[in-house]
Amino acid sequence: MPKTILLLAPLCLVISLGCGGTKQEAPKEKGEHKAAHGGVLNALTTCENGHAEVKIDGATMTLWFVGGGSDTDKAVRILDKEVSLSVTLDGAKEPRTLVLAAKPNDLAEEKVGDCSCFEGAADWLKDAKKFVAIGTVTFKGKPQPVRIEYPNGYDPD
Repeated sequence: MPKTILLLAPLCLVISLGCGGTKQEAPKEKGEHKAAHGGVLNALTTCENGHAEVKIDGATMTLWFVGGGSDTDKAVRILDKEVSLSVTLDGAKEPRTLVLAAKPNDLAEEKVGDCSCFEGAADWLKDAKKFVAIGTVTFKGKPQPVRIEYPNGYDPD
């Protein structure tokens, strides 16, 4: 067998394997999920447990509690009537308190004390580019810590 054919055989094999006509997608980053409301996802203790999705619009923070894993488009109702967060702005030494009130979704038949969305406002949020907020909520029937890292999100996994 001529040397040229022996040298080309492996090249032909590589070309035939690599050009199957289907585009191969890059693997997803660990913890990468879709935020249903266009906000930032923050895992609650673990990614599989659930998420707090946060969105800032001017001086208003909206917080949704959603499912774990890839169920980030499913609302999770909590019993709390408000969520109190200790917010430390980037570069600040002292945290500020922000209280978010339940904002029931009438179409989902939510009510205060059985709600997945919370909202609060403070003038100092208008210029907030980066912060860490911590608090506690009753999520899935038990007190659980909430840690929000904005704008990058929080994923302890």
